[in-house]
Amino acid sequence: MKANTGVAIAAGAVAVLCGSVAAAQDFEGEVPPSYLRSPLGAPANALELGLNLGYAQGFGDIGSERRVRDVAGPGAGVGVKLLYRAVPKVGLGLTSRYEQYTAQGAEQGGADVRGVTLGAEASFHLAPFERVDPVISLGSGYRALWTAAPPGVRGGTVTHGIELGRLQAVIDVRMSESVALGPTIGGGLNLFLWENAEGSSLGWEVPGGRVNSFVFAGLEGRFDLGGQRVREVVQVARRR
Repeated sequence: MKANTGVAIAAGAVAVLCGSVAAAQDFEGEVPPSYLRSPLGAPANALELGLNLGYAQGFGDIGSERRVRDVAGPGAGVGVKLLYRAVPKVGLGLTSRYEQYTAQGAEQGGADVRGVTLGAEASFHLAPFERVDPVISLGSGYRALWTAAPPGVRGGTVTHGIELGRLQAVIDVRMSESVALGPTIGGGLNLFLWENAEGSSLGWEVPGGRVNSFVFAGLEGRFDLGGQRVREVVQVARRR
């Protein structure tokens, strides 16, 4: 009985081993990469439309007589970009952003505080052929802060200046070769130079203009239109 049991166990072990070897022989390829690590074609010679929205807030001084927080509190903003992506790693184009802030201090009581930026931007894709593509953007341009008085009340002002520099980081999660969505964070340094009464073209210099900053955080989506979708070129060393 013991001999028969040993033979049965040995036969079963041999059967399992043979099945494993056969299964290994049937699979002749490499294990496919995970979804996030699977490569994609990257846009080239394409127009790139970017849309973002999220939280926004300003810090610092407008001038020697006013601080940003005396006028504008926390708010929200929405932005749009139109870039030309000549090569997978670089895009160049225009950007604009509209922001709505809560009125602070003496500006309360039905007033609106709005921010607007217009400028140029260069974006750099660090991993354009991957599902997860970190993107760094640098830009500058024009910034305005508009304090609109309540209806029926005069006294609104528009403060103008220069966005000296803007830095933004996005983690693009690419859902296809032409669509990406991811979290973003960024900020810019600004210098307000002059202002004028709402509805008037006559203006005056901001007394003691100083550098201030506006920051934002939220989500950004990218949509690439036209052009080609190219694959990464991998160079293989030749044997001599």
